[in-house]
Amino acid sequence: MTKFLFSFLFLISFYNVFAQSNSVSSSKTRSSIDKRLDEIAEVSKAFIDPKHETVLLKIKEESEKIGYKGGILRSGDYLSGLYLGQRNNKAVVDLGINLKKVAKDQKDTYGHIASIYRRNALALGYIGLDEASLKDFKKAISYAKTIENEDKRNYVIATSYENMSVYYENKKFDETKLKDSMEYYYLKSLEMAEKISDHGKPVPIEQKYGLLSYVNMSLGTYHMKFAREINLPLAEKYLLEGYKIQNNKRYTVDPYDKIFMYNQLGYLYLKTKDYKKSIEYLNAAMVLEKQHSYPASRIDSFETLAQVYVAMGDKEKSEFFMNKYALLVDSLDYVDKKEADLVIKKMVAEVDKKHKESSKKQLLIIGLLILSAGIITTILWKRRNRVLRQKYEKIIENLNNNTTPYIDDSNTDTTTDPDQQPEENLNTETSIVSQKNTISSETETRILKKLAAFEKSTKFLKKDLTISLLAAQLNTNSKYLSEIIKHHRSQNFSNYINHLKINFIVHKLYNEPNYREYKISYLAEVCGYASPQVFVIAFKKINGVTPSYFIESLQEDHINNTNLRS
Repeated sequence: MTKFLFSFLFLISFYNVFAQSNSVSSSKTRSSIDKRLDEIAEVSKAFIDPKHETVLLKIKEESEKIGYKGGILRSGDYLSGLYLGQRNNKAVVDLGINLKKVAKDQKDTYGHIASIYRRNALALGYIGLDEASLKDFKKAISYAKTIENEDKRNYVIATSYENMSVYYENKKFDETKLKDSMEYYYLKSLEMAEKISDHGKPVPIEQKYGLLSYVNMSLGTYHMKFAREINLPLAEKYLLEGYKIQNNKRYTVDPYDKIFMYNQLGYLYLKTKDYKKSIEYLNAAMVLEKQHSYPASRIDSFETLAQVYVAMGDKEKSEFFMNKYALLVDSLDYVDKKEADLVIKKMVAEVDKKHKESSKKQLLIIGLLILSAGIITTILWKRRNRVLRQKYEKIIENLNNNTTPYIDDSNTDTTTDPDQQPEENLNTETSIVSQKNTISSETETRILKKLAAFEKSTKFLKKDLTISLLAAQLNTNSKYLSEIIKHHRSQNFSNYINHLKINFIVHKLYNEPNYREYKISYLAEVCGYASPQVFVIAFKKINGVTPSYFIESLQEDHINNTNLRS
């Protein structure tokens, strides 16, 4: 009995010593984890450098071994930021599934949980899972409101508001009013970001001004591409404000944000026809992209450069960048689809694991979730086709309504041949301009009649047609012709000729089925384009769909109509 009691007391003493030893060891490990994470945070004020990935993965593994949730969530937060910066959406979502389990019932004192939900929401939005994305954004904001420090709270909420635009951008073709929601949340984000102090703790000054720069860039992009009424001067104001912040030497800005900014400025100056500036910014984006691989950004650069060189008439360079753009788009489309499929399978697998031994009711929920995932996948890959179909139907509607650009027979006197009009006005045009700084009404009427006749002909299909050549054909000068086209056709000369050419081939494809059998290269030649690539860009810019898509849709509609009749 005495031996037994002695052994029992010895075991208790040994257990207590062992437990205390483990507790001390665990405490030391936690302190080591916190210290290393503090060091990474100190040198990563603007963004997480990829060189820290290995260390962060090791810290996360150590935290999991000792059950240190704070270390798991913080290292996971930094890793999700790193992966999101690299646009590795699958890695963000996979990590998020694990981290959200750890975050359950945890208080978000420092904002790591809110940031995890926000980044997960953004990644889901990027791959097109819109409703799941919006759900996580709302969860992120809910957590963010519990953050103790005011600056940190404002920063996380402001970032969430800016990121939520991905949901409304994905939905912009569903409801026009959703475009207004984009601007609303951008402005709310800007308002919250401006409240953050410059103390540097706990929100580094780099993060504050990086966010301000990005929100200004987002507002500039919105007014340049998505607003109901495009406003290029306002877009430039916001973009240049963001660019100014990025180039302030007081702090470092995320290089991926800089790449995006260069691309947006390149697109802006394409729209304002300052091609030199556009090329400078786009080249700067590609130089920086080589240092921080970002294929999605490279797509934007290639596409815009192709459009710039088309506008400049540089056939060789436009074809070069168009080919690069097409190859990269095809590659990333495949990756995005594969990524979306894998994410959905992962989400379904998680649901299945949770409810594996549950009741019939829970199994029914699993079935519904799987069905929902399938529906989401279908919607994701059909959305693009739906938008293209809407644009195609708009073209058909215009054709059925006999909507022909520019030509208005009611204002054209066809009883007199415009080429037979008296030429006395030609001798006085210069003096009229110098005295009144305008074109006389007689001259304007005469030129408009000749222009209407030109539009009804096929002379606009001639290759290398310039405004000088057309002015000579119409028996006037380039300045007068340019002003009349701008005033009465609301276009510059280049866009005006492109609209006539594309409208011509659209009518041919619609009314003469044999044209649908021709190759794109032949159609481009018929329209007077120097290359098929330039023709495709012009067609898509005007109609919103490629000629190949338009032809395929016409053929499909013809087959369906034939089947209905039979």
